[in-house]
Amino acid sequence: MSDTHTSVVGPVPGAGGDRREQVEHTIAALNAHDAAGFAATYSQDAIVYTAASPDPVRGRAAIQQDTQQWITAMPDMTLEIEEVAIDGPTAAMRLLFVGTHTGPLMTPSGAVPPTGRRVSVPMAVFNRHDESGTTEVEHRYLDMMSMAQQLGLV
Repeated sequence: MSDTHTSVVGPVPGAGGDRREQVEHTIAALNAHDAAGFAATYSQDAIVYTAASPDPVRGRAAIQQDTQQWITAMPDMTLEIEEVAIDGPTAAMRLLFVGTHTGPLMTPSGAVPPTGRRVSVPMAVFNRHDESGTTEVEHRYLDMMSMAQQLGLV
């Protein structure tokens, strides 16, 4: 990485501040449960690789649908930013996913009925934005086994 890093204490002066603001804007839209606003921070043909899906989530519309499914399953969900590092167009984030499972949770095996249980799962996200500032590729790492255990599914 270069010297254009940021962290939870804020951007390095003159380096990556705009990118950190983009990251914070994206997370704020998700935490406001604005699936359309969250998806709008991705390019039309963005690709998201996630442990929560066997296939990549492709395109802004699919990202919005995927996001809405999580909001439906856990209407109080939030992502807490623990750390952000910026290197040019790439952002690496350490996050905490927190929510209460009060709606159907869509999985590749079908819907999981609400358990009423609260989850707190560490997450890592790496993404790259294009020239317009929207995310074009993202890799999400979420401990799905821990989530399943906290939900009482295993």
